Amino acid sequence: MQLFDPYFSTRRWLQVGLALGGVLAGAAFAIVLTRLGKTITDAPPVTLANYAWNAPVFGVLAGVVSPVVSWSSLRRVPLWRTIVEPLAYAVAGGSAAIIVGAPVLLLLLPPAGLALGFFRLHRRYPDSHAIPSARPANER
Repeated sequence: MQLFDPYFSTRRWLQVGLALGGVLAGAAFAIVLTRLGKTITDAPPVTLANYAWNAPVFGVLAGVVSPVVSWSSLRRVPLWRTIVEPLAYAVAGGSAAIIVGAPVLLLLLPPAGLALGFFRLHRRYPDSHAIPSARPANER
């Protein structure tokens, strides 16, 4: 079985690191987003129950998504950048929604920032396995 094969221990530790990093980043994002959401919508103050619900849910989602995205399209990106940069873009999107003062943007800008972070990393570290065509596209 590949999971317990000693030759794959580095890959296993990278997957565990990505999952744990994703869980921590997702929980941190949930804490920030909970506070921002309550502030922008003029809702009652944040309670411990809000954090206790949002942090595990976002942590689990990020713990599942982080290894999948990292292994599928961000293989050449340093591990810390796959965790920190998309999180920073998502928090920046949430902050921009607060500055603008539109509650609807709080639902749109953080995921857009997250996607922009992944896209930027994908462009910055292209996959070296992509082989360019030997002839121009306009020739037959």
